Amino acid sequence: MSSTLYAGVARRVINPKIGTAMGGLRLFSSPIQAIESDLTATVLVLSNETTKVAVAALDLAVFSPAEGLAMRENMGNAIGVPATNVMLNLSHNHSSPCLPNWVPDTEEQTRLKTRYRDNLNDWLVEAVQEADSRLQPARIGAGWGESDIGIYRRETGPDGRDVLGEVPDHPIDPAVGVVRVDDLDGNPIAVLFSYGCHPVTVGPRSMVASADFPGPARDVLEKCLGGTAIFLQACGGNINPRPGIGYEVDCRDVKGRIGMELGSEALRVAAGVRTHLEPGDRIPLGNIPNILFRPWRNVQGDTCTYLGAVEETIGLEFGNLPSREEARRIRDQWSAELERRKTGNARQWEIRVAARFAEWSENLLAAAEADHPTLDLEAQAIRVNDIVLLGMNMEIFFETGLAIKARSPLRHTLPLGYTNSSISYLPREVDYPEGGWKLGEIYHVPDLLFQSYGVPVAPRPDAEEIAVDRVSALIRKLA
Repeated sequence: MSSTLYAGVARRVINPKIGTAMGGLRLFSSPIQAIESDLTATVLVLSNETTKVAVAALDLAVFSPAEGLAMRENMGNAIGVPATNVMLNLSHNHSSPCLPNWVPDTEEQTRLKTRYRDNLNDWLVEAVQEADSRLQPARIGAGWGESDIGIYRRETGPDGRDVLGEVPDHPIDPAVGVVRVDDLDGNPIAVLFSYGCHPVTVGPRSMVASADFPGPARDVLEKCLGGTAIFLQACGGNINPRPGIGYEVDCRDVKGRIGMELGSEALRVAAGVRTHLEPGDRIPLGNIPNILFRPWRNVQGDTCTYLGAVEETIGLEFGNLPSREEARRIRDQWSAELERRKTGNARQWEIRVAARFAEWSENLLAAAEADHPTLDLEAQAIRVNDIVLLGMNMEIFFETGLAIKARSPLRHTLPLGYTNSSISYLPREVDYPEGGWKLGEIYHVPDLLFQSYGVPVAPRPDAEEIAVDRVSALIRKLA
């Protein structure tokens, strides 16, 4: 394996055409009326001449596994690597368009979203090719900070049921992971920073495309430090921003403040990471023996001790599925309800919800008729030196991220959700309601409303524990 690390970075603006709808079912479902701030895709390519990987960060909320795989394959083909070596991390920004495979929609919206998906593929291929063409010798380092911009969002309401709210005294994972990629003189090429929190400070009344708080956080780093800043969404499945979901039509003030808080902490950590210099032994200056100085000396040795990528599909078993007869009854019920809403006076979001539930009911029937259906968690690990990015294609809770970090043998482990696609939440066993998840219940927190993702039923309560075991083993393959 080569001892020299090379790095290159590139960015593309990925704004949709005005009128393209966002990805929500009720909230964040309106067509985009303006571009509040540019959506971007930023790609970092790392190579040691024998192995090459690409990490892309996108200001988008969700896309399907098929769409994610197609993008990764196209990017990989463009630089001569397999899809396993290409990682796509979604910020899970709700003020962004969705792709056509996410939720059934009108013919016009399907056309707009398909056009957007095609453009997105082109932009990503352009960006990865440009980043690859900019490869230069580099060094890499990492550090950690803390931010309290997030708040635990699963609140118990007056009736004892869970609601989407805020619990200020509940612990969170405040970790801000920072990875600094420099040229050999210590000048930043790229700074990656991760944090787990839903980007929803720009609320549903805004009806704009916005990068939300990761945008101004990146701005802080780029304006103060230089290089290209890359936000990676960590394990924020049960974390919202401290101010909550934006209520105002103009949410720029809160977005900017939260972003600057996060960016400032990432900047503080990045400023303390030196890749080209290290402190030497203390020595006197000239003939002054009673004052000791610690001179900086150039870092020696290999700039790349390891570069590699692995991935694995982890089939998580579902909980109790209904009988085929019950599943058919539910499918017929939602099919009829969808037609009723289409031909009646239902509002567009009501039709969209019915379309999603109709699609979900088809998936429910298919699962009931299948031999051994599973919810497929796609896990991918990319390691460079003592740093590993562990991506999962689900909305991961912060507690799961903490468990993964605790079990990792590598010095710097950054667990990431929303990677390569997003297929569902992954609650822990203790997050399930008393008596277990029930098919006919409509839950007040989205992490139990699996129908919104089109998932037939909840996975077994031990699914999260199994996932932690398997992804920890995946990291050990690289360690």
